[in-house]
Amino acid sequence: MFFTLHSEHKIGYKKLSDADLGLTEGSSHQTHIGLYEKKNMLSFLENEDTTTAILIYNDYFDVLKCNFERIQNPDGTYRSPKISLGEKDENTVVRKMREFAKLNPKRDYFLVWFALENNELLFWLIDNSSSDYAKLKDFFPTENTVYDTSEIMFAPLIKFIESKIDELSISLQEDLEIISQTSTKSEKYRTLDIEKAQERFKITGRTGEELINEYLEMQKSKNKISDFEWVNKSSESGKPFDFVINPAAAGEEKYIDVKTTQFKFEQPLMFSDGEIDFINTIDETRYSVYRVFSLREDTHKFRKCFECFDYMKNLEAKISNFKTEIQSTASNVRGIKLEVPPTSLVFKQISADILLDGVAR
Repeated sequence: MFFTLHSEHKIGYKKLSDADLGLTEGSSHQTHIGLYEKKNMLSFLENEDTTTAILIYNDYFDVLKCNFERIQNPDGTYRSPKISLGEKDENTVVRKMREFAKLNPKRDYFLVWFALENNELLFWLIDNSSSDYAKLKDFFPTENTVYDTSEIMFAPLIKFIESKIDELSISLQEDLEIISQTSTKSEKYRTLDIEKAQERFKITGRTGEELINEYLEMQKSKNKISDFEWVNKSSESGKPFDFVINPAAAGEEKYIDVKTTQFKFEQPLMFSDGEIDFINTIDETRYSVYRVFSLREDTHKFRKCFECFDYMKNLEAKISNFKTEIQSTASNVRGIKLEVPPTSLVFKQISADILLDGVAR
């Protein structure tokens, strides 16, 4: 689940003023949106913090820069928190909200905000013409306040927000799944988010192999294969394949690499240079990718992807040339990972969906 509320369990709600939205004319040049310190909300944050935050507006969902600070009193103490516009060219939460408001300046705008488990802030901009407002106004009987678990509507509110975020955040979750396999650093995501995505992907990968193990056991019981070995059953073997298949009829062993995603089939496949090297050492009829997908759904599926020799041979040549060029600079490449589309560009044959009967995980 992408959404986990911070342990403080507080949600702020306010009607935004024209000054908040940068819509006032004349002398007002307010460069921030004020939040609240009611019920000691956001007390865990520093008095000044430049970080990232999630912004939602209708179907928009993205991670943006967020300039958080508290208003300083003349005596040096601090009071109410605020989020600031930032520099002219910065794509900040406040600047983006103002862009949305300027498209329809006659509407009323409301802001819901809270902290996530990783201390990141989430801001939900809502206008009074939206279906979101029609649903949320029942949860927020009073404007300009902070709600917490003492409110009877708090639990159903969390469920509603969780559903909305999970629906809109798919593209970010897909992106994190790819990043988790490459150890890539990103300004968009915190290190903790990437580490958690890596943990989730380990579970995803293991689940996919378990499902294919069940499928192959069924194939064996029907005498469609004579036997098979799950090379990672006890621990990760490090081999460039996950299963070795002994065909029912006479013939050479075949190799299966299980590549699993929580999401749609079209999510890119990740190949290491070691896997690409291996594919190019055997006959292409002996290698296939079993692409397990839709683990988020009740019904899990996979497709068999065959005959990628031409594509992988071309990749191998390009990788070899690249490594040679790097070596000329007295440097070495230690491990390459590539995103590969699961399409006919790569595989000459891709089967139809095959349903897996594993228990939903």
